[in-house]
Amino acid sequence: MRTLAKVISVIVAISALTVMAPGHAEEVEVQKQTFFNTVKTQAQDRLDTLVDVIMSPIVDINLSSKDRDCLARNIYYEAGNEPEEGKVAVAMVTINRVRDGRFGKTVCSVVDQRTTRVKSIEVTETRMVQTGLFGRPEAVKQKTLVVQNVEVCQFSWRCVFVHKPKDADERWNTSQAVAERLIRGEYGQWQTKYNNALYFHANSIRPAWAKSKQLVTQVGGHRFYADRNI
Repeated sequence: MRTLAKVISVIVAISALTVMAPGHAEEVEVQKQTFFNTVKTQAQDRLDTLVDVIMSPIVDINLSSKDRDCLARNIYYEAGNEPEEGKVAVAMVTINRVRDGRFGKTVCSVVDQRTTRVKSIEVTETRMVQTGLFGRPEAVKQKTLVVQNVEVCQFSWRCVFVHKPKDADERWNTSQAVAERLIRGEYGQWQTKYNNALYFHANSIRPAWAKSKQLVTQVGGHRFYADRNI
């Protein structure tokens, strides 16, 4: 009934504009155009809101206050200078990893996750070697292959020293706001876009693992990936 009443009111308003004095044709046309533009803008705003409501259930995990802080910090350190979509994308990767189960059971455990990789390093050593029975010792360089276990952070900022976010830092405030809005179910269209994203890297590097993943998109300074469907 409310919708019908709104339609009737629109028709009445248009009719009122149409029957104005003939000498004001141009003025009527301007008013009609302004009226239609206003109606169009309001309709688009309501449609965007409806889309967000329909798509909001994608983020369906319960987060503690600690997890909310971990999510905001990951957004801040990984995408503090990125556009809003870039911040949402990093947050979605974090949340998707919790839902996936392979990376940790909570947001904080996902953010703190570290893996150990075996890395071979060629080390050059200088040794004093005696040549001949009565020869003097000489410095000889020898190369040795050393195998090491290297700890790698899933999110690079967890393996380096970082300064604590300041309350006056607009990037920190924005990161917190993005985290809260995402948890409330907003950003419906971006939730859908990054629903399968589990990985990302900076545009400046080309990691070997990226070749085995499915590119989702590039936004700001990052590229986002999902697992390939086999």
